Amino acid sequence: MSELRIYFSAAWRDSATPCPWALCDDRGGMQQSGVSPLANLPKGHDCVAIIAADRVLNIPAMLPPGNRRRLQSLLPFVAEEFTLSDPEENHVVPGDTLADGRRMLAVVDKQWLQRIVSAAQQAKLSLRRMLVESAMPTATAESWTLVWDGQGGFVKTGAAGAVALDAGDAQAMPVLLRMSLDGAVQIPKKIEFKFRHDTPAELRTMPQWADLSVPLVAGSDWDWRRAPVADTALNLLWGEFTPRAKLQEWWPRLRPAVWLLLAVLAIETVGSNVQWAQLVYEKNQQTKNMQRIFRATFGEAVTLVNAPLQMQRNLAEARHAAGVEDSGDYLSLLNAAGMALAALPGGSVVAMHYESGRLDIDIRLPKKADFARLQKTLLDSGLGVRMGEVRDLGNAAETRVTLLPEGMS
Repeated sequence: MSELRIYFSAAWRDSATPCPWALCDDRGGMQQSGVSPLANLPKGHDCVAIIAADRVLNIPAMLPPGNRRRLQSLLPFVAEEFTLSDPEENHVVPGDTLADGRRMLAVVDKQWLQRIVSAAQQAKLSLRRMLVESAMPTATAESWTLVWDGQGGFVKTGAAGAVALDAGDAQAMPVLLRMSLDGAVQIPKKIEFKFRHDTPAELRTMPQWADLSVPLVAGSDWDWRRAPVADTALNLLWGEFTPRAKLQEWWPRLRPAVWLLLAVLAIETVGSNVQWAQLVYEKNQQTKNMQRIFRATFGEAVTLVNAPLQMQRNLAEARHAAGVEDSGDYLSLLNAAGMALAALPGGSVVAMHYESGRLDIDIRLPKKADFARLQKTLLDSGLGVRMGEVRDLGNAAETRVTLLPEGMS
């Protein structure tokens, strides 16, 4: 995916200020470049803001313990002793931890940073990262990297440290470079010297700093447009300036869980369908068996619609013809439900109606929940039970309960 890099120098003021920019592909190749106000930059790309080194102060400090939220509120006060501004005017971002336990802090003017973020939003640019330029070159404790434009620049003093250099020239060494060397825990064996890619020819003179005790070794030009950006590089869009996460950023973390969930759902769906198909097959087999038994018992001439119900009715007729009581008779159903109905409050049974092996009883109870308990008691008595819709009468509830012989519903 292409990446739009935008350079913000110390002279940047607002959205009308032209900015150098470069559109790079995912292999680091530069596709386009130019100098334009933010509104005229290419759209539809993730943007990386690169901040001039002299706009960011890098300081080491010992931090108090605490979580991210507490640390975010404390950092401006930790950095206060190194700055001339009030704590609320600074945006402070914690960086790498040094060998002595201190952490590097990057300090940026909060209002200036807010203007960049607001201008990018107005220009409809997706600003995802903000890096200080001095963090981009590689350097070690034994080999520093110095970037120079003939009048100033910055020096990378290790994996975490960097210093913006004050004015100097080919003969006069910047004071801050001398101070960095004097305060270094380990003096580097060399300093790799790089001109900025846009340094004019008349300023491309290798410095001859007589009081520099470390050799300068000429290196290739420094070009922020083409320099690789490590994923671990400190992002100044931290704390209140943190951009909202995009789905594609979370997808690598979510992907294993999503695939697992889809697999579980697929297995569950297949299992449910197999179980449902098995139940349907068993039901069809039972229906065929009942139909076969019914025809074997009552003959092929009888029209078959509902084998269980017709079997129940024919059996009841045979019992009545033989003078035997059937479980679907009025008295049989009422007797089976007698204990459950007797336990109800007085006046609960409003009306009864019996017809063709079913007993309908209109029942009124104090609460809707009472009908669930009544249904359970009737089922435990061996009856088939159908509950009608429970109507709320305000001070009571009423419904029709249909009782059927055992096995019927």
